[in-house]
Amino acid sequence: MRHESKFAAWIRSGGSSVFVLPLGPVRAPEVKFSVVPDRLLDSIIDDALAAGVARLNGFLPEDLSIDITSVDLTAIRDQMRTSVAGRLNEVGVPVNPNDPVINAILARYTEALNGHFQRDALQLETYIWRSQDDARVRPAHAENDDRVFAWANPPAGGHPGEAWNCRCMAEPVIDPQNIPEGAVCDILTGDRLSNVFPDADKDRLTQVAREIDLQIMTAQLNSPERLAHFFGQVLQEVGQRMRLVESLDYRADRLGSIFSYFRRNPDEALLYGRTPDHPADQEAIANRACADRNGNGNVESGDAWRFRGRGLKQVTGRANYRAFTEDHARMSGEQIDFEAEPDLLETQRYAVRSALWFWHANDLYLLADAGINRAAADSITAIINRGTDSYGQRWDNVRRLSETEVFANVCRFSVSRPRFEDAE
Repeated sequence: MRHESKFAAWIRSGGSSVFVLPLGPVRAPEVKFSVVPDRLLDSIIDDALAAGVARLNGFLPEDLSIDITSVDLTAIRDQMRTSVAGRLNEVGVPVNPNDPVINAILARYTEALNGHFQRDALQLETYIWRSQDDARVRPAHAENDDRVFAWANPPAGGHPGEAWNCRCMAEPVIDPQNIPEGAVCDILTGDRLSNVFPDADKDRLTQVAREIDLQIMTAQLNSPERLAHFFGQVLQEVGQRMRLVESLDYRADRLGSIFSYFRRNPDEALLYGRTPDHPADQEAIANRACADRNGNGNVESGDAWRFRGRGLKQVTGRANYRAFTEDHARMSGEQIDFEAEPDLLETQRYAVRSALWFWHANDLYLLADAGINRAAADSITAIINRGTDSYGQRWDNVRRLSETEVFANVCRFSVSRPRFEDAE
């Protein structure tokens, strides 16, 4: 494996050759109900996929995940689709969240997927049968409890998940020396982002990483090259501290070199810029220098300050806040008016979502696919901030992130919410 893990540390410290991870609590699969009817079927079966991935991920170190992209899920997906569709045809929609048949279908296929990933993704040979240890466990399954079985030789009645209402699961027996190269991959974590933003708050990095991980596939950040370009640009926008709101704390003697307004009005540069005698008046600087910068839709007095740069991308201007409001509603189903509440882009969740929106809406991932080179970096910079003097710095960020391989083995699908199409 291409990573350092607690498996390796355990073995070096004298552990035996086989590492059996303890059974931990597993959260029940969440069922979505805020979807339109024509997406209800896919939404429900994707919940089983997410739970199956999460179940097996629960036995790996926190910063590692199985890579399901090479596993053929066609057959099991079609079986589940048939089962769920049959139940939906019986009861219609909306689905009762307490429907015992739907819950049984989800539980059965969650465990079937867990076993599927153990065999095909990690190429494991054995598992330990674990039951719920209550009176509802059928006697034959209770007899199997805590016994080791081979995937190639199922016990009577089949593996966990093959029988309806089987209150049991397969706990993997993992020999880290035998896991194939590439079978696991790295999750985008706060610790990983600390390599990019070394001065940022740890809790902020954790929340940002989780929000991006939730959308790493749908936002088209699913390759090391795309991640390097994305974060190379973000680093230039928000700095190593990951500040989520634009700073206009400029020295008076610099304002003229940055803004044409203050070149024309040097007396105001001295009045509003930072000097040894007084701090910068950032609101006054914004409203004078950025009133309608780049045609950003600012029309009312004070708009430049109200809609100053925020988020990982530093979304700027009333027009962009309005565009994000409209697209965010379509992307997430959340009706939030960011034009009315621009400060929301200073929170981790919407700071991330606004940057992912801009990345996807402008097809920047396609430019990133040209590779790690200056031309690709410059083409992205030209869309983000055409008039900037930081083209070289942004390219340096991208090149450095690629060379250090900080994103080299990040999963190519959303770990927190994988979808069946992510595995194909």
